[in-house]
Amino acid sequence: MASVTNRGNPMTNNTSSGCAPVCCPDCGGLECLCRPRFFSGQLLTEDDLNLLDRYITSKNKLHNRYLVGWGVVCGMNVVCDACDGMVTVKSGYALSPCGDDIVVCADAAVDICSMIQKCTKKQPRDCQPTQPGGPDPCAATTEKWILSIHYDEKSSRGIVPLKNTGSSSCGCGGHASSSGCGCGGSTKSSASKSCGCGASSQPASGTTGSVQCQPTVVCEGYTFQVCKVQPTLEQKPPLGALVQRFTDCLTALKGLVSAPPVGNDPQQIQNWCCAIRDNLLNFFADNPGYACSIPSQLAVMCQSGADVQTIKQDVAYLLAQYIKDCFCAAFLPPCACAIEDASVPLATITVSKKNGGCRVVSICNLDVRKFAVTMPNLSYWLSALPFAQNLRKLLSSICCKPLVKRQVAFGDQANQFRTRIVDEPAGNDPLQPTRDFSQVLAEVFLQPNQTIDTQTLAYSILGLADEKGQPFLSPLEMSHPLETVLANQIGLPFVQAVIPSGLGRTVSSPGESPFSQSPTTAKTQRNDAAQPEAASSGDLKTELAAMRTQMATMKKDLAHSQEQIDKLNKRRNR
Repeated sequence: MASVTNRGNPMTNNTSSGCAPVCCPDCGGLECLCRPRFFSGQLLTEDDLNLLDRYITSKNKLHNRYLVGWGVVCGMNVVCDACDGMVTVKSGYALSPCGDDIVVCADAAVDICSMIQKCTKKQPRDCQPTQPGGPDPCAATTEKWILSIHYDEKSSRGIVPLKNTGSSSCGCGGHASSSGCGCGGSTKSSASKSCGCGASSQPASGTTGSVQCQPTVVCEGYTFQVCKVQPTLEQKPPLGALVQRFTDCLTALKGLVSAPPVGNDPQQIQNWCCAIRDNLLNFFADNPGYACSIPSQLAVMCQSGADVQTIKQDVAYLLAQYIKDCFCAAFLPPCACAIEDASVPLATITVSKKNGGCRVVSICNLDVRKFAVTMPNLSYWLSALPFAQNLRKLLSSICCKPLVKRQVAFGDQANQFRTRIVDEPAGNDPLQPTRDFSQVLAEVFLQPNQTIDTQTLAYSILGLADEKGQPFLSPLEMSHPLETVLANQIGLPFVQAVIPSGLGRTVSSPGESPFSQSPTTAKTQRNDAAQPEAASSGDLKTELAAMRTQMATMKKDLAHSQEQIDKLNKRRNR
């Protein structure tokens, strides 16, 4: 069977920024699985059944890692506990970075101070220089610790087998796997392991031979871990996986091209060119891209008599091709690296060390917690916005509202729109669909009083026109029927609901130019817009009063303009 070795290509690497070597990973990497096949009359052993169990488990973990992601799915809220030095983790569900299901069935009390005490290094008693001479000046400070949850499983319900098979690979309470109990195991429990039935993992007294109990059940559980927050002097903002991958691809170019020699010595230029070619040959051999003609182009490079400018152009062309491949490869999602720590961070806990004790001061569940982005979580987060409810109401108004017959007419002008619904041949401009869609939005938003629903679309397709003989839709709108209906029935009401009323009146008046208004009229309109009650009220008297005010203002402006005209006429007569 042929095998392929990954040589660390920064362009086609299996990860976003390359994987650092991991001594003892909990999980990671892609694994080709095999599932067992059964047939009638087959002799089944524990290896066959365990292979099926391992296949199902590994398949579920693979889907969780690469399709769902990891983090807290729901619950696991860390709150204060009645006992000092402890916190309570509410019930919840999380996915570990390895794809394991972490389920906290009931509220769990966590002794934070005891866990911190185990992690704190104790000073030796005979080391006097490290002991403070008086009261410890750091005794009243606070520390921040990150509480994480880790997947754990324990074997239980041990049974002595009928046949003496010898001792198991992990003992009675261990977790057997294909990689044994070394660093490749999938459990990190530090608790003592037993069979769960009271039997010992050692041979029972009074028995001869090495009969061992074998667990028949694997119980999934969890363990908690704490890690002290280390303050850093300078925290650089993360670039993002896509940007970091492109940056790493560019960083690999360092040191490939040296400065050209001083002077026009042909031998020095030839040596300089050959050194660059050797570097590029080795580089593209380790970092193959998408242009397969690069090796053949390097083969004819550094011909005798080539000048420095020609060599620079050849090198620049090859590097430009590589950078282009880096840019295109950055948009291909990579696979994840091996996981060294498969814990899920839950919260940051601030602990006080005042008077040599340990007391939980505060808990923050949002700074370090890793959330699993699932559809239920997105629905929950977006429920604070009225978009989803409004969208459902708008869709119901379109689909559930009965149609009303309209007065239509037939005419020559409407016939030319009958075939606009047919797809037109695509042009050479890739941005033309975007421009057309923007123009459709502009036409819809500039005519807010026009109703474009499915009934209007049907009349346009049939070649009908309105009472005045005008087509219901323009040629551009007919070429984008679905976009036009959605923009008018959903997009326009949404924009009108979001934009304030004063700004909405300004936007919805495309025929009126703000430069054509006199200063007095503009001031009057600004004063009217500053009165939200008059703008939003449907009282007829208020609207009539506002119209009278505008009419009076227009009369003043007209009188002022007439005076200016009279003055000009008098000057002309002189």
